[in-house]
Amino acid sequence: MTGNDSDPLHKVIERVAAKHGIALSDDDPVLMVHTLNEILLEENARAHQLLLNDFRSVLEESIGRLESANTKTCALPSPGNKNILANRQFLQRFIESADQEINTRLAEKINAVSVVCKYARQAAIINLLAAVVCMIAILVALVVF
Repeated sequence: MTGNDSDPLHKVIERVAAKHGIALSDDDPVLMVHTLNEILLEENARAHQLLLNDFRSVLEESIGRLESANTKTCALPSPGNKNILANRQFLQRFIESADQEINTRLAEKINAVSVVCKYARQAAIINLLAAVVCMIAILVALVVF
């Protein structure tokens, strides 16, 4: 087995060997599934970040329009300007709350995808073991008959 101790793939190989007693090589198909799952998670995180950025820009644009509308309806020296400040504070708190909620839900979705990837990885290992058992059965059948 080659690889650097800091290499994440090497850590996966060590963990599988320690937990299941199976030595994986660097070109093992199970590791390809692991790499594909990592790629999918990265792409999913990028897509969610783009959606979050789009949502933020839409919110900021809406706030700008609301502030503009409030500025047009209120005379500058009037006591109604307190409403503009209150609206800005309210909207800022709303944006922070929405941002936090989006990040929380994004983390939940990423965790859900991780669980699915874990099960997919387990299924791949089981399929690989089943294929090995079938190969052994075929070899035994050929030798016996």
